Amino acid sequence: MLEENVAQNEVTLREYLDLLRRRKAVIIQTFLAVLIIGIIVAYVSRPVYRSTGRLLVQPQISPINIGRNLDDPLSQLVQNRRVHSIETQMQVLMTPDLLNKAYSRAGVSLDDKRIRVDVSPGGENVDIIDISTEAHSPAIAEAVTNNLITLYIQQTKDWLLEDIEKSIRFARQELDAAKREWEEAARKLNDYQRKKKLTDYTTQIQSQTAMVAELERKETTVKADLEGLRASIATMRDELRRMPGTIEKVTVASNITNRDRLQEELTKLEANYEGNLQIYKPEHAKMKALQKQMESIRNRLKNMPETVRMREETTNPELRQMEEKLRNLLAQEAGYVASLAEITGQRVRAEARLRELSSAQYEQARLKQDSEIAQTKYKLYADKLDNLLLQRSAQPTPVQELVRASLNPVPVRPNRMLIIAMAAVAGLFLGVCFALLQEFLDDRVNAPEDARRLLGIPALGYIPRVERPDMRLLTADRSGGSLLESYRVLRSNVRFAAVGEPLNSIMVTSTAPGEGKSMTSCNLAIAMALDGKRVILVDADLRRPTVHEKFGIRNTPGLTNVLVGALPLDRALQDTDIENLQILASGPLPPNPAELLNSNSMLHVQQQLKQRADVVIYDTPPCLSVADAQVMSSNVDGVIYVVQLGSTRKSALRHGFELLRQAQARVLGIVYNKVQVDGKRSDYYYGYYSYYHKAELPSKATSKSKNGQSEWEALVAQGTDNEAPAAIAASDNQNTAEHEEKA
Repeated sequence: MLEENVAQNEVTLREYLDLLRRRKAVIIQTFLAVLIIGIIVAYVSRPVYRSTGRLLVQPQISPINIGRNLDDPLSQLVQNRRVHSIETQMQVLMTPDLLNKAYSRAGVSLDDKRIRVDVSPGGENVDIIDISTEAHSPAIAEAVTNNLITLYIQQTKDWLLEDIEKSIRFARQELDAAKREWEEAARKLNDYQRKKKLTDYTTQIQSQTAMVAELERKETTVKADLEGLRASIATMRDELRRMPGTIEKVTVASNITNRDRLQEELTKLEANYEGNLQIYKPEHAKMKALQKQMESIRNRLKNMPETVRMREETTNPELRQMEEKLRNLLAQEAGYVASLAEITGQRVRAEARLRELSSAQYEQARLKQDSEIAQTKYKLYADKLDNLLLQRSAQPTPVQELVRASLNPVPVRPNRMLIIAMAAVAGLFLGVCFALLQEFLDDRVNAPEDARRLLGIPALGYIPRVERPDMRLLTADRSGGSLLESYRVLRSNVRFAAVGEPLNSIMVTSTAPGEGKSMTSCNLAIAMALDGKRVILVDADLRRPTVHEKFGIRNTPGLTNVLVGALPLDRALQDTDIENLQILASGPLPPNPAELLNSNSMLHVQQQLKQRADVVIYDTPPCLSVADAQVMSSNVDGVIYVVQLGSTRKSALRHGFELLRQAQARVLGIVYNKVQVDGKRSDYYYGYYSYYHKAELPSKATSKSKNGQSEWEALVAQGTDNEAPAAIAASDNQNTAEHEEKA
């Protein structure tokens, strides 16, 4: 059950933000450390210089490509083979042969990894190439860039004349082919027009299209009506199938006749069996058959009810009316189907006529388009051939030096701001990762969601941390404040948690000492008393009682006095300044608290307390320290579990909850105590078994133990309960061993 509840809960964004807030220290430390490293790296790196030059590309001379695209004839024109595009020229600039020549003129080797040449477009939709060289020396960067530009321009000029001649020959071949294609397309168009004697079909196509649209609209309307009618028919058929044909009337009659008949038959079989015993043995097959028959009748008599139900069926009058309505709807459906078939036939014939007209018009348009495309193609090739001839005469230079490399390049790396920014991002990322890792390794309950996912039980309230000790306990004259409101919410939630079930006794416990379970018990009792309830607060912590200190009353007489029979319960109850609130202090501390709380005397006292108050609240020790809380939890109507955020361990919380569940306790929910309203939480933690360590210190424990023991012995001497001396007789060593085993 616990695992199912945990699996159903999901971590929300708010929980992650709360996690980062709690772990902000490690995030800030990691961020600053990585940022400082980034700053150091940025300012100690050796600078790199960049020298940039620009080439202007003029791809105005282009031969004709073999490929054809009739949809876009201009796409058939391609650029010169060695001046094709910006990307192609960039690849040529980066060839090893050209780079080697540029490096050699600059006095460096091509294998020098400290030198980097980069070629990139000068921008979008521009015919410009940027050539950049990065090196640790400004002179080398400038020399390599300018040498590469000079060598590439010279190489392009050498290739140009050869490319132009090849392009002219190719353009003439394509021009002749385009002329023949144009003449053939014109001939086919003329032949088709003479054969078909076509006229303008635009008006007929428009009229036929309108007719098809009107028939489709009618067909859609009829289909919609037919679907609606069929849906009504289907609905009515479903109603007919569900409607019973007859109405059944049930009467109850006695079944005594059948039981008498079976009893009479059983009597005959028993008489027959007794008679056959004179002849056959009980192991005989016939005797076994009689035994089975008698056993069958006995089982039938045992299972036969004393009354039988009689059913009487009559014809359902609504069935015939529904069948008549269904026949009418089926008749309407047949009419709609016939009308739909007629409209569909008309539409099909109209669409066939429309396709015939459209096909004739399309064929004529296609032939005209082929002729126009062929004519346009011929003109394009003719213009291109004229341009190539003019280019051959002018001998233009397609590549020119636009910007020469600077003689005073500036350093471009390291980019200190970028390195610092990346270090900041990396530091923030690593800080978050370390925070998540620290949260994963942290076993403390740092948020209410941790306990909710761990145990799957609701939160009853959130009690804020109060720094001043004198302000932690509620008073009757306090009319507001976050502390009072938090206990009002707790009081309401406890009432809601017990809807439908009695809640006269409540036990308050925690996982470890110092989590505020005693203060929670006191303030909850005060809040319920202020609500008009008769409340009795019982200090069931018979090891380190603190309720009397908080209310400023005597610790004796108390619970232990009543348990051993030293005095009645009414004399042990103490009134307080709060109306409707009484306190039952712990009394003298016994040597065996667990046995005393598990005695019949304690059960008797609990019954008396329920009769004297509307709500009885028990303040018990932490459930992991000793077995007292586990013993008490099975005898109360509900248990409130107090958890301190940032202190309680998840493993301890799970262990304590398992102990209460083993005791069949009814855990109402969790109260989160000492919640920091300003968003900060403490990280202290007390050991579970150090709860009574201070009471055993030599300085104070000796006198306190002697006083407590003498007082307890005096109380035992006055006791009248027969069960208390037996509980007191157990030794302290045995109690300690049993408590450790249960915890």
